[in-house]
Amino acid sequence: MMDGKEPNVSGYELELPACVERDEQRERSDVSECPEPEPEAWRNRHENREERKQRTRERIRNASAGDAVLIKADELSLDIDDSEHKVGVYVRVSTASEEQVSSYENQKKYYTEKVTRNPKWELVDIYADEGKSGTSMKKRTEFLRMLDDAKNKKIDLILCASVSRFARNVGDFVNEIQKLQTQNPRHPVGVYFETEHLNTLNPDAGVNLQVHAMLADWESANKSRRMILSYDQRICTGQYPLSDLLGYRHTQDGRLVVVEEEAVTVRYIFFARLSGQSNEEIAETLTEYRRPTLKGRTEWNAGMVGAIMLNERRWGDLMARKTVVLNYKEQKVVKNERIRDAAFVEKHHEGIVTPEIARAVHMLSASRLRHTGVPEVGVIRSGGLKGFVSLNPSFNGIDHDTILELSRSAYSEDEYEEIEHRSRIINGEEHSRISHMDFTGYYVPYSAFFIGRDTPTLTISRRQLKFNKKCYERLGNCDRIELLYHPMLQTLVLRNSDGEMGFPWVNEHGKWVSSFNGKAFCEAVYEEQDWITDYTFRFRGITRARGNRVIMAFYLDEPQIVKTRASQLAAKSVEAEQKDLPSRYIPIKNSELAAKTTRNGNGMLYPLRKKRDSIINSLTASDIEQDGDVAVNPLIGDIPSHESIAEEMELLLMSM
Repeated sequence: MMDGKEPNVSGYELELPACVERDEQRERSDVSECPEPEPEAWRNRHENREERKQRTRERIRNASAGDAVLIKADELSLDIDDSEHKVGVYVRVSTASEEQVSSYENQKKYYTEKVTRNPKWELVDIYADEGKSGTSMKKRTEFLRMLDDAKNKKIDLILCASVSRFARNVGDFVNEIQKLQTQNPRHPVGVYFETEHLNTLNPDAGVNLQVHAMLADWESANKSRRMILSYDQRICTGQYPLSDLLGYRHTQDGRLVVVEEEAVTVRYIFFARLSGQSNEEIAETLTEYRRPTLKGRTEWNAGMVGAIMLNERRWGDLMARKTVVLNYKEQKVVKNERIRDAAFVEKHHEGIVTPEIARAVHMLSASRLRHTGVPEVGVIRSGGLKGFVSLNPSFNGIDHDTILELSRSAYSEDEYEEIEHRSRIINGEEHSRISHMDFTGYYVPYSAFFIGRDTPTLTISRRQLKFNKKCYERLGNCDRIELLYHPMLQTLVLRNSDGEMGFPWVNEHGKWVSSFNGKAFCEAVYEEQDWITDYTFRFRGITRARGNRVIMAFYLDEPQIVKTRASQLAAKSVEAEQKDLPSRYIPIKNSELAAKTTRNGNGMLYPLRKKRDSIINSLTASDIEQDGDVAVNPLIGDIPSHESIAEEMELLLMSM
């Protein structure tokens, strides 16, 4: 079907390599017309399909008239000269379905016998394309081989059932017929179309040939339009095109039924990816266990594994008409962005895995994390670090709202109101409730002014966090660290960690890792801080030791703008807008830029600094050691723990 080719992609952005197995990369659009079989028949249907097709081929190849007396019709006068010819036969059927196997084999057998009966004809070869559309030449390998043999003078006559079998594209038809006639002027190659009784070398056949070619082209275009209308009607009436895929079989009444034996493979793929295995590692295991694909292949690659995890039908949803064919001749497939009617049905059928597991897998695949499962998030619910969220900055399964919700969950309503008030004070949006007048109105320099060569620093851009070597040294050259972030207090904290919440600061070669890709986390910080996205910022690390424990804090409201090309261009633009203002400074927040307000660009109010410093100065050793409670990530939902994932994988391997 021209408009029914749907690559198995979901709403998640993730590119697939071209090596993805075809039966896992797209869905068939035809609904089976046979009655619903028993479950055992569903499991054997794909295995039996090729067997039935092969039996059909053998039946036709071995068929003979036997003792029957054949009464042959008088031979029609062919529009072909009576000289000797080296003959090639072109055979094509448009699909590889069971129904067209008979047509394909009958054409081959018929023309073999026809050429053999003519003593002046020598059969050079039968060029047969099975399951190939006539609207384009690109994928018709046998057709192209035939044209090449004609060019090299191996054949001088081509037999074909009809114009539409040769080509359904009038442009291709005319061009190739002319080439066959003219590329070897002393040895032109003719094509005889039996249905139309036309020979291309006959001077009187030109007009008729072009008419038939245009009719074949029109018929193909009309078929494409009929299929588009059919899709529109089926989608609007809820009769969504379904197809078999690994783990599922479709029924006549529009249901997808789980095939448990195949579902084991699907579950293993998802759980192995959750555990941190790469697509390549998963493919190696499936190949080792000889797990069959839908078509019975037992050799897997990374692309095939990735395609399994992308199809929304595997977690119970259904997206009908994800892609459309824009040009039926070129077979150009594009994403259906409201080009034609489509439909999404949530919880359409029983999922092999849960939507939460699928989301976690997709977010993990989009993150640049190697050999690690889905990072857990934690919330510290007591002590001096109360409200801080523990997370892996390289994981894409976080955003601004998620972090804020997790932090807020640590407080009661009264506590949250107080922490919001403190946050507004730090932001300069509200005055302190403390009535004393000491140093009121005095400013102290931003901590960023004290950054030197021996200062531990953190640099944040929209996609990356980078620590200098002093951070590593001040934290005791530890192998693993934990990152804690409090969005309302605008504070980021580092501490060494051997627990599940930590992540490696030293790679597998023993080398210190200075930077972490953190697109989702950095965007969340930029959103919370309202920073202008063109800027990159650097922050001074403040270290505090309590016994044998060390902690390092970075105050995100005291940034230093890093000199980058983007920062310089943004600063020049702002300076040009501020040329008429009495006081100039470089705003770092979008709200400041929009309001064109002025502020003290040399420091922050002393009471605010004093309140900020009291947070880290009051920390005790027990505060630093306080572990966060593992929390459900609101962006993903409830998924199995690392231990449960490992146990499930063992059970799946045992059943494979």
